[in-house]
Amino acid sequence: MWSRIVRKLNFLKLKSGVLPYTRFEGKFARIAAEEIDMASQKLKPFYDDYIAHVSRADMAMSLELASFVYALCVKKEVKNVLDLGSGFSSFVYRLYASEHKGVTVVSVDDDSQWIEKTREYLRKHSLSEAGLLTLKQFLQEPNRKFDCVLHDLNFVEVRINYLQQVLEATAKTGVLILDDVHKPDYLYQVLDKLKKKPVSVYDLKPVTYDSFNRYAVAVLPE
Repeated sequence: MWSRIVRKLNFLKLKSGVLPYTRFEGKFARIAAEEIDMASQKLKPFYDDYIAHVSRADMAMSLELASFVYALCVKKEVKNVLDLGSGFSSFVYRLYASEHKGVTVVSVDDDSQWIEKTREYLRKHSLSEAGLLTLKQFLQEPNRKFDCVLHDLNFVEVRINYLQQVLEATAKTGVLILDDVHKPDYLYQVLDKLKKKPVSVYDLKPVTYDSFNRYAVAVLPE
């Protein structure tokens, strides 16, 4: 009983340090609602196809998050993307890359069969298949820095184990996006691990909240 009370109090303290989305806009990027809406309209036909033929809607990246990250990449003219957890996000980033010169996308998954599903979907839409790596391959590569990192690998119970590595892969001027923080245990672990790091955490709920109550946070290095 007492340990649960202490944990809850600690969680509330940690959550109080999460900054509102308006602060993210002031610090990193102010994206107009119209820009996100345009991204959503662009992506929706592909998203509907994806959840109909590749993955369920509750397992795939949400359209809300997809629209936000696409609009963010456009706004910030992102050049280097790290996508942990291949799937619709791999399509979104490579669609962006196909429309903007000099963009590199690396997609990582701990399931080699799922990488092949992603490869097949990218091929279906004539998008680049370069940069599809297993988690083992990625961890063996020399340190690289990315402007935009999406950490959506496997289930959150696995994901939390690689938070340090993805944080280290985020450029000083970049952004790390963590999805599924609607799950209290995961958010608690994330905030606990980040509390002594030179980073700030921002609530992306206003722009990433979906019908399954999922939403994301952004982590910016200080």
